Amino acid sequence: MEKQESLSSASKTTPVSNEGDLSLPVYSFMDYRNPAAAVVYTRCENEADSLIETLKGPLGFDLEWRVMWQAGAKERRTALVQLCDKRTILLIQEVIESASILKTGANILNDGEKLYRDFGIRAQGLVELGALATRADNKFASMYNREIVSLSKMVAMYLGKTLLKGKVRTSNWEADLSTQMVEYAANDAHCALMVYNKLLQIAATSGNKLNVASYSCKVNPRSPKLQEKDSSSSPLPQGDANARSYQKSQALPDYCIPDPPRPQYLRAYKLWHHDKMPVDKMCMTLRTGGRVEALKESTVISYVVGALQADRRLPFDMERLKDLIRMEASSWQRHRQWIASRE
Repeated sequence: MEKQESLSSASKTTPVSNEGDLSLPVYSFMDYRNPAAAVVYTRCENEADSLIETLKGPLGFDLEWRVMWQAGAKERRTALVQLCDKRTILLIQEVIESASILKTGANILNDGEKLYRDFGIRAQGLVELGALATRADNKFASMYNREIVSLSKMVAMYLGKTLLKGKVRTSNWEADLSTQMVEYAANDAHCALMVYNKLLQIAATSGNKLNVASYSCKVNPRSPKLQEKDSSSSPLPQGDANARSYQKSQALPDYCIPDPPRPQYLRAYKLWHHDKMPVDKMCMTLRTGGRVEALKESTVISYVVGALQADRRLPFDMERLKDLIRMEASSWQRHRQWIASRE
């Protein structure tokens, strides 16, 4: 499915937010005409891949995901990725993982870590706007003793505009986007880039030579924040006849399997590694005990991972393994700690 949204100036009416200086004009990417930015909202992977290749850094970067208000509700996966350069605002791995293409935003490392939790994408070249402002502008450094400052405050300070949020911020980002949601998402990425450019202008005017790349950061899979175990994690499928419980050891993390792999795990590994068999076919091939229906993808993925955890001598390609695990929504959450331990 492909979808493209066109926006008119009439779409700039947005509910009033509790955050922002309402005495300032409302921020809209449509007010910037040198050059004018085009918004592309796509749900088509091939189209997104083609569009990504046209972007030139630095890039404005932001994420959206559905917020669940029920007590104890699990955090939802990222539903929308916004990237923009001067000419194109793309609402959509290579560019995110590239250290040479800088991405900028407010609390941007948090967004990068969420992408890693959700999809195993290791974002690099992340430039925190507040950290850049601290080095580029003495006035900012005197006002704030921290490097993470809200995007709304930075838009007001450097662009003289109000970045409205309102109820659209907590919309269902997993559904098709409305025109209002498209504009909201586009504004968030676009204004980050405009603030970035303004900061570079301020630094240049004052003779402050900045090496922005030296201030960038990347997601560290071994950080304590990403090593926290998910409450939803289950190392292996519990309902399948071939599943087994973990044998815990004081010397090994609880996601390791210390004893030799079961024959079914080795069979799955060989089908995946040696035979290069597609997962859907593996789900049929690995059935046992007269089972008619195919195994779940998560079960087959856990078999492959289980074999590799049990015998570290087994050869495998890490990138291909990550591609396998990312195919199924819950598998990355289940196995990402072990992946991080092997990288």
